[in-house]
Amino acid sequence: MQFDEATLAQNRASSPIDSTWLSANAGSGKTKVLTDRVARLLLRGVEPQRILCLTYTKAAASEMQNRLFKLLGEWAMLPETELRTALSRIDETPSGGLAEARRLFARAIEAPGGLKIQTIHSFCASLLRRFPLEAGLSPAFSEMDDRSARALRAEVLDDLAVGPERGALDSLAAVFTGADLDALLMELCGKAQAFDGPFPQADLLDALDLPEGFDEGALLADVFLGSEFALFDQILPYLQAGSVTDAKNAEKLRAIAQGAPDLDALEALEGLFLTGAGAKEPFTAKIGSVPTKATQKAIGALIDPLNQLMARVEQARARRLAFACYQRSAALHHFARAFLPAYARAKAARGWLDFDDLIARAGQLLTDPSVAQWVLFKLDGGVDHILVDEAQDTSPGQWQVIEQLAQEF
Repeated sequence: MQFDEATLAQNRASSPIDSTWLSANAGSGKTKVLTDRVARLLLRGVEPQRILCLTYTKAAASEMQNRLFKLLGEWAMLPETELRTALSRIDETPSGGLAEARRLFARAIEAPGGLKIQTIHSFCASLLRRFPLEAGLSPAFSEMDDRSARALRAEVLDDLAVGPERGALDSLAAVFTGADLDALLMELCGKAQAFDGPFPQADLLDALDLPEGFDEGALLADVFLGSEFALFDQILPYLQAGSVTDAKNAEKLRAIAQGAPDLDALEALEGLFLTGAGAKEPFTAKIGSVPTKATQKAIGALIDPLNQLMARVEQARARRLAFACYQRSAALHHFARAFLPAYARAKAARGWLDFDDLIARAGQLLTDPSVAQWVLFKLDGGVDHILVDEAQDTSPGQWQVIEQLAQEF
């Protein structure tokens, strides 16, 4: 038979003898390739229970299983000529002849434990249920659904708000700018391991290119030398007497001068003295254009210290943004160290594991030196082939589980 290039490419990708990473556009037949690969493995005599298919969602697992059973069911009923044609389309010949191809549907149905087409979370849950004591879990643990997890996060947050660690929540609230706090909590729970250990202050400052010990005082000292607010008082009359733009800038400057030389004042000065994001040279000092030319002449010698201030505001902007990131990160770490242990205790008290726990506990089980080899030995007779759907969305923790399962391959 003659095949087009797309079919030939799909057959190459579904070849059971190669380790393959498949990248293709939506609707181009990736699920078909996975289904064909499983079918070709079965045609070569591989036991159905020795094939592990990991999908990203339950819907994807159901879709793949339905497609496979539909394909095998059709083979069981096709006349000889049509069955040979169908097998040739996937470039495979059954090891036991056409009769073996017809028996695959029954073999798949009757396989001990059934075909292993499931989500990575479902697989990890089954692994933990098989080895609960080795994983340090109660055999009666239960899996949390999204609704239960959301309700428990809200409950823990409410307890935190009225407890002794209320300050951690206040610190987060001071810098949180999102609309959905639970989305942040869910993300936080998914990255709980990143908050183990002490707050990485030195590493964070280094990553943000800030010197050791840098703080708000150091930032403000780089900009405010002590005479700026007196300078504002001197130039305000000239700005008010200038153009319409100068007069508007005078109102902004007066509002700044009524406060204190703090971070709010610094950010306000950026809005007044620096170009905007859409400018040809964004966030640069407006030296020569603020104030207007006529007002600059009227100000006289005061223009030099004003231009110097603008230059300092420009130079400090990058450090202000970096320090703001540091403050938000510090608040997040402070909150995480209060919230995550409380959330873990609440789950443990109920015997619950969420999706992230399933992955983390399975990864720990398969890497724990005291039990990992025993667990892998018991699993070694169970899985010979692993297929991963939507692999680009598989997280590092999930890959750790897969890599441990595949290390003997």
